[in-house]
Amino acid sequence: MDLYLKALDIKNIKFPYSKFMLNKIYAKSGKNRETLIQHTENVISVLNSIKERINEFSEEFWNACFVICLYHDSGKISENFQKALTGCYKENIRHEMLSGTFLGVLSDDFRTKYLLYSMAVYSHHRKLNNDLFSKDEYKNLSLKKEYIEEWFTYSLNYLRRNGIDSYSISNNKIFEKLQRLSSSAYKKNFLHAFDSLKEKLTEKNRKEYILIKAILNISDWTASGHNNLEPPFTYDKQFLINKICEKLLIEGKISSIDDFNIRAFQNNCKVHTNVIAIAPTGSGKTEAALLWASQKEKYDKIIYCLPTRVTSNSIHKRLTEYFKTKIGKDNCALIHSSAILYQKSLDHDYDNREYIRDKTFFRNISVCTIDQLLTQGFNLGFWEVKTFNCRNAWIIIDEIHLYAPYTLALILNTINYLKNQFNSRFFMMSATMPKKLQLLLIEAIGNDNYKLISDTELLSNSRNIFELREVPIQENLNEIVRSLEIYRKVIVVVNTVDQAIELYDILKKYSINCICFHSRFIQRHRLQKEFNILNTEKADKPILLISTQVVEVSLDVDFDIMFTENAPIDAIVQRAGRVNRKRDPSKKSRIIVHKHTKKTEEYIYTEQDILNKTFNVLKKYNNKKITEAELLSIVDIVYSDINIAEKLSFKEGENAFKIVQKNHFYIGDAEATMENVMTRELDSINVIPLVFYDKVQEIKEKWKKAEFELSINKFRFKKGKPFQDADGFYYVDYEYDEDTGLKFGNKDVKNRVEII
Repeated sequence: MDLYLKALDIKNIKFPYSKFMLNKIYAKSGKNRETLIQHTENVISVLNSIKERINEFSEEFWNACFVICLYHDSGKISENFQKALTGCYKENIRHEMLSGTFLGVLSDDFRTKYLLYSMAVYSHHRKLNNDLFSKDEYKNLSLKKEYIEEWFTYSLNYLRRNGIDSYSISNNKIFEKLQRLSSSAYKKNFLHAFDSLKEKLTEKNRKEYILIKAILNISDWTASGHNNLEPPFTYDKQFLINKICEKLLIEGKISSIDDFNIRAFQNNCKVHTNVIAIAPTGSGKTEAALLWASQKEKYDKIIYCLPTRVTSNSIHKRLTEYFKTKIGKDNCALIHSSAILYQKSLDHDYDNREYIRDKTFFRNISVCTIDQLLTQGFNLGFWEVKTFNCRNAWIIIDEIHLYAPYTLALILNTINYLKNQFNSRFFMMSATMPKKLQLLLIEAIGNDNYKLISDTELLSNSRNIFELREVPIQENLNEIVRSLEIYRKVIVVVNTVDQAIELYDILKKYSINCICFHSRFIQRHRLQKEFNILNTEKADKPILLISTQVVEVSLDVDFDIMFTENAPIDAIVQRAGRVNRKRDPSKKSRIIVHKHTKKTEEYIYTEQDILNKTFNVLKKYNNKKITEAELLSIVDIVYSDINIAEKLSFKEGENAFKIVQKNHFYIGDAEATMENVMTRELDSINVIPLVFYDKVQEIKEKWKKAEFELSINKFRFKKGKPFQDADGFYYVDYEYDEDTGLKFGNKDVKNRVEII
C-alpha cells in the first residue's frame, strides 16, 4: 500500500488536540527521561542554533530540515517502543521505520522532491541499506489511532506556528490505515521509497544528503545529551606565542620570554590559502601550522592528522596544554583506533557517546590518525557528520611523505573533494618532499590555490657528519661499543624488530641505561619506555637506545651519534633529525649509515632499488656535513625515476572512493568490513600476549585491559593461534617480556572462549 498521500487543497483541518496523551509518550528513559514533545522541541532548538551559525542555505532547505527534526522520532508513539522503554515488551520495532512513513503522509513532496530528507529520518540511527529494517518484519505492531491523530495535530500546529503552513492532512481515514498496517507494510514502504530514489541518485546528490543527514544527527545528538554546540573559538598570534613560551620555560629551553621569537618560516606560513610546507625536523612546523590555522573564523574546526597513534597522542597532549586555559581542556579531541581507551585512562567518566561526537569532529580541535579523515570517502561510520564538520575546516596533514601509494591516493582524493565541495583548507607539511609528490599535492589542491613555503633560513645549515659503512650494522658492533666511551647519547636504528631485539641482547651489558624501543610492546610498557627516555633526556643522562623506524616520527630526544641501517633517503633524513636537534654548530654529531641486509631489501623496502640508490648517493657525501638543502636535493635524486602515480596500488586508491560510493548509491552506508579495504596499507590488529591472560581477566575496566594491547599484522595474528575473551580482546601465543617486547615463536595454547 502506498502511504504517501497527495495533499489536497483542504487546509487548516482541525483535529481534537490537547497534548494530554502525548505527555504520556516518552522519547528517553533513565536519567535523561523526557517526553517525545520535550525531546523534539529541544532538537528544534538546536537546529535553530545551527541555522544561526551557518545561515547560508535557502529557506526551503531549512524548512525541510525543520520538518524532519520535528518528525524524526515520531515513530516512538508506538506501544512497542513505549513498553520497550520500561523493559516489559521485548518485541520492539525500530521507531525510524514508522517516523519515515509518517513524514511521507505530510505531503507528496516527501516522496519526490524531499525524499533525501526522508532517507535521513529512516537512517538517523542505523546504516542506510536494503537491510535497514530486516529484523523488524513480521513483528506484531501496536499503534493507537488516537496517538497518531494527536501527533499529527500537534506537529501540524507546530509547523504553522513556525511559519511553515504548506502541509496538511486531507483525510482523517489515513490514521486508521496507519494503525492497521503491519510492520511488513512499513518496511515495504521504506524499500519502495529507497528503490525509487536509488534510480535517480548521482554524485551531485551526495553533498545535499550529507548536509541534511548531518544537521539532523547533530541536532538529535546534542539535544539527547543535553549538550550545547561547541562554543566559538578563536586565538591570535600573541596567544600562541605566550603558550609556546610557557612550554619552553617549563622545559628549561629558554630562561625568559625575551629569549623567544617566532621564526621567519613560521610567520611566512600565516597566509590565507592552502600551504605545502617543507622544513627540517625541529624547525617548529607544528607551531607554524597552528599560526596558519589562527586565521580561522570562530566556528571553523581545526583537524590535525598524523601517521601514527603515538604521534597523535603526543600532539594531542601539546595542543591540550596550549589551549586549555583559553577554552578548556575538553576542547581538544583525540581520535584513533584506541583513543577511547587512552582517554578513559585520563578520565574514567569518558564514555562511548562522547567518543562518537569526538570521532565525528565535533570539537573545535581534533587530533587524529589519517585514516579517521579518510573514512568519509568510504561511507563509514557517521561519515555524513564527519564530512559536514569539515566544512570550512583548517586541516593539517603532517609527515605526508610517509604514506604508501594506495593511501596517498586516498588522501589526495579527500583533499580535492573536501576543498571543492566543503571549502576545507589544507596545510601539508614534511621535512622531505620529493618534487613528484609536490606536483601530486598541487594537482589535488589546485594549481592557483596554494603557497609552497620552505624554511630557507635553515637550508644552508648542517647538523651532522654523515659516514658510510659497507658492512651490515651487526658486523660493526665494536664501533658502537667504543662510541659509548665518547658519546653520552647513542642511538642505533634498524629496520626490523627482530634486529632490534638481537642487538639489544648483545649490547645491553655495555650500557647502564640501554633501552630497546619498537612497536611490539604493550601500551603500558611502551608508554613507560617513552616516559623513561624523555626523563633521561630531561635529566641529561647517558643512554643507549636501540630502536626501529618508529623513532622517525615519535620521540623528541636529542642524540649525539646514530648508527643506522640503510633505508630510503627520506627515512634516513627523518632518523637523522633525532641527532643534534638543537643544531649546535660546535657539536661533532655523526650519522653512520650501514649497508642494508637482504631481508630489508626483499621484505621491508622493496621499491625499485631505492635502498641502493640511497646508499650510492650518500657515498658522495661520506665524512661530510650535509646541509638541509643538500638533503632535499638528494631526496629528489633518489626518487627521480619513481613515478608514484603510475603504480597499480596508487591507481587502485584513486578509484577506491568512486567504486564504494557508486556501489552504495552515493548516500548508502558501507559495512564496517570496508575499513579493511581503506586501511590495507596501515592494517594491524590489536592483541594481548598470552602471558597476560590471567592478569587481564582480573581487571574489570575495559580501558585498563587495553593497556596490555599491542598491534601486529594479520599474518602474525593468524600464526599466533589467536582466541578471544568475553570482552572481545584477542590473545596470541607469542613470547613476551618487558625489556624486548613480543617475540614471534609459538607455544601450545589452551582453547579459551572462541578459537578463530
